[in-house]
Amino acid sequence: MKKSFVAMTVLLFSAVLCFGQLVAQSSDLEAPRAPKRVRVTKLEQVLPNARILVRRPWSWLVGAQYGLGLKEGEKLLIVASRIEPLVAQAIAVAAQEMGVTTDVVARDVASLLNRMGRNELDYEHFDPTNYLGLRGLISRVVPSWLATMIEDYDVVLGFQARGTHYGKVGRNLNIRSSSIDWSRAEVLASAAVSYPDELLELIAVKTWQKYIYGKTIHVTDPLGTDFTFSLDDTNRERFKETRGMATYGELSLDRPIAHEVHPDTEPYLTAEPDARGIMVTRQAGLIPTIRLYVEGGQVVRVEGGGVAGENIKTALERFKNIQFPGYYPGPGIGWMEEIALGTNPKVGPAGPIRRRSGMLHMAFGTDRYNRVSDEIPTLPSNHRDMNFFYYPTFEVDGVKLVDRGHLTVLDDPEVRRVAAKYGNPDELLREDWIPEFDERSGQIIYPPYEND
Repeated sequence: MKKSFVAMTVLLFSAVLCFGQLVAQSSDLEAPRAPKRVRVTKLEQVLPNARILVRRPWSWLVGAQYGLGLKEGEKLLIVASRIEPLVAQAIAVAAQEMGVTTDVVARDVASLLNRMGRNELDYEHFDPTNYLGLRGLISRVVPSWLATMIEDYDVVLGFQARGTHYGKVGRNLNIRSSSIDWSRAEVLASAAVSYPDELLELIAVKTWQKYIYGKTIHVTDPLGTDFTFSLDDTNRERFKETRGMATYGELSLDRPIAHEVHPDTEPYLTAEPDARGIMVTRQAGLIPTIRLYVEGGQVVRVEGGGVAGENIKTALERFKNIQFPGYYPGPGIGWMEEIALGTNPKVGPAGPIRRRSGMLHMAFGTDRYNRVSDEIPTLPSNHRDMNFFYYPTFEVDGVKLVDRGHLTVLDDPEVRRVAAKYGNPDELLREDWIPEFDERSGQIIYPPYEND
């Protein structure tokens, strides 16, 4: 009994000590805050931003902004199986107002998955972000039922086919295709969608330029993430060949791809893979704490993570002897291949949180081969997204590009000058949402709706 009491006392002391260290470590972090949150239930709440989106130029280049670039006389198809009806209605109304013929098709999601084939979505079984639910239809090839249909349209919204011509589908690759991050009405109505294009593009480009020409990147956070990797000319040339060609149609390092800032190369490694350290995340509380240990550019050990962690272990074992095509320097699917930064300071509780400025997204797997070749487009991608929302710090050659969750480019004098064209720079460049986390579960504590 006495030994048991002593052991329990030691365990309790250790737990208190760990909690105390976390509190001490977090004491200098900026306090949580959130913008006013209201339920969006009426067309007039989303129609203004829908009008912006249908007119905004089609581009994969502008930060977290989406644009359909519709023109009078064009035809739009909305694949609305995973889009809220109010969003589909708003996009259709906004498009029809400018003389665009619009059709909406919705099919049962289970039926869609069956039609697309299990291999198309094989990675979903192992992807921790599956806990978030699929965000639109993403496929290597266009399902046959849709392939015939889309030939009558100029733009397809709600389906994103991937290949060397990113965002282009159809027999002649002349049909614009996009998934949709604003599939929920609350997201479509948010200030993140209407954020000035010029300002967000400047933020994204400046972040990109500080990032892509760096040599050593170091990532840390209060949860225990401590991760280092290098960039070199080999990495940059790979980006030109993969995302540069796919996004711009030319070998270019001038601008980032859309939505976030990341090279997204194949894989995210130098000529001599050196990514190393530990990545710790709770995926905003959707999974238990998971620790991924990285050596030589690939994940070599997994601890925790509950079911998601076990699925990742299973996948790593299952494919450990498989050599995927492309730049992967060896067999397996643990290769680091994506490290991205959000750039939009107005992303709020409606999300998507990984787009918020200063939030970090890292991924490993074997997804990027299709940037080089369309010859084998149905191989499972095995791409695993890991998100880091708890005050990450991102240093490039010793200079903080993100400081405890704050994107430092927002403080840049040129960025502030451009912001002044659209309003108060202090307000426009202020990150509206600093999430509050439950310390025990790691889940985000979302603010209540004010119009309930």
